[in-house]
Amino acid sequence: MYRLILESLLGLRLEVDTLHVAPCLPADWDGFKLSYRCRETLYRIAVTHSGDAEGGTRITLDGVAQDGPGIPVVDDGREHAVEVMLSGRPIEQPLS
Repeated sequence: MYRLILESLLGLRLEVDTLHVAPCLPADWDGFKLSYRCRETLYRIAVTHSGDAEGGTRITLDGVAQDGPGIPVVDDGREHAVEVMLSGRPIEQPLS
């Protein structure tokens, strides 16, 4: 269940040395924060909706914009700040 929530809802997926973030959030969530540990290194991740209608997902690592859709993961024993800004608002889901 933990892995299902982590990968499907929060959209975190580790591939070799890159952490991909592609959340599928409920419409009433503004975002989320979590701490992700890789061996001796801690990543503090904040995901928010930017409110922009366009522009795609923007990711920064320690204040530096990342070119790709992932976060390079290194075991350097430091703490890193990751910001993921999602464009637009989530799509409202109809009630069943």
